[in-house]
Amino acid sequence: MSSSQLFKGIPVLDWIVRSTLGTQNQRMVKRYLKQVDLVNRQEERMRALTDPQLMAMTDEFRTRISKGEKPFDLRPEIFAVAREAMDRSVGIRNIFNPAVPEDVRFNPERLPAAARALYEDARARIAATPAAEPTGAFRGCTEPTPSWMFVDLDPALYQAVRDLYPESRPPFRARPFDVQIIGGVVLSEGQIAEMKTGEGKTIVGPLACYLASLEKMQVHVVTVNDYLVQRDRDWTFPFFRALGLAVGAIHPM
Repeated sequence: MSSSQLFKGIPVLDWIVRSTLGTQNQRMVKRYLKQVDLVNRQEERMRALTDPQLMAMTDEFRTRISKGEKPFDLRPEIFAVAREAMDRSVGIRNIFNPAVPEDVRFNPERLPAAARALYEDARARIAATPAAEPTGAFRGCTEPTPSWMFVDLDPALYQAVRDLYPESRPPFRARPFDVQIIGGVVLSEGQIAEMKTGEGKTIVGPLACYLASLEKMQVHVVTVNDYLVQRDRDWTFPFFRALGLAVGAIHPM
């Protein structure tokens, strides 16, 4: 029995306990905010990684877990890697996405000279790289994956786009907000994270999935209909691929 439960109903003592320790909900929120702070402290280190280095973190985590480190102890690093992969693959890479509406399409002339050179180099490599067939790392895709989704980009180019678009808003940013990190932590603990439409369930779910996959578990996400199964699989595929994982969609026969 907690101290707040012990003194509940004794007005003065109950007030003292709540004033000193806070309510159960306040203590829970405080614990989650500490987790977010630890994730945020890792952000600059993850931003400095190249795309291959970021992907390699998956094998590093699995190795560390196999040697005895606890997955929950690694959560700050794990969620920092996941946040960076989400921002890069689902957000920033859209600077090369030809399907972005023309009225909001990325203008490379806004980039500083050094970043503009990196952009042009990446664009040339993307043009020279054929689409990837849906096998191997791209299994689960229903059609070839265009090269703009997987050609490696320089960390300095990612940062230059962040400087132009500091707020995490589509189409060029997809950095999970602190509250979405909390949602991922909640799910990873086997709890329910209640979220309204538009609050980012499609971002939160993959964060917890990534942590579970590091324990070499196959992860299933259940949604309400076939359309959402395929839509969300396709939307999160770049995130999982950036971390060296494959993702598919299961439809009823």
